[in-house]
Amino acid sequence: MRKLKYVLKRALFRLSPGVAAHCNIDFRLHAPNRAFLENEIFTYVNRLAAESDAGLDFLFVGLDKHNWHYPRLLSVDFHSLDLKKKNAVYGRRGRHKVGNAMQMAELYAENAFDVVVANGLIGFGVDTQADFHRLIAQCHWVLKPGGLLVLGYNDRLERAPFPVDVDGNGGFDEFVPDIVGVRGARHHMDDEHRHVYVFSRKTGHLGNLPNG
Repeated sequence: MRKLKYVLKRALFRLSPGVAAHCNIDFRLHAPNRAFLENEIFTYVNRLAAESDAGLDFLFVGLDKHNWHYPRLLSVDFHSLDLKKKNAVYGRRGRHKVGNAMQMAELYAENAFDVVVANGLIGFGVDTQADFHRLIAQCHWVLKPGGLLVLGYNDRLERAPFPVDVDGNGGFDEFVPDIVGVRGARHHMDDEHRHVYVFSRKTGHLGNLPNG
């Protein structure tokens, strides 16, 4: 029965993503870290949007079918980025780009976004300390002063064999967001993946962007 429902959802999506969205179709992963992102973190972002006179420009890095429904959960101007061309079908028309998260300065203007969420990149393409520094520099480039960066990763040696120190690069300060149950800038999920969310704000300057 579950497989049949999935097949029908995929068929509707292929027929018309717009109709699928109208029918509230999704392919979400039922995992604690995803639930926390979709509920607590997105509620926090929506609260920030409601408090902003101009609304929020939001970039989600790493789009696929499992997070295709995210624009429906957020009251923001939702943009997305993914390296794989095949995943462009899940993006909003005119709001999705195909490209590398470590080359965002080639795709977006400086100070373009109020919020960047980069979840699940470390150990899945961002594999070295140099890659990580490059990612943080690129996030700094696209964020507005005071902008929010939410970085999510699995705190396991095979995924993150280097220190994931956001504010250690300069230009960011970690902070504790006003989210129920969050008591530190690094929120550890009690799951098999040892998933961690890191909250930080753009505060200073990083100097020149790393190449590539």
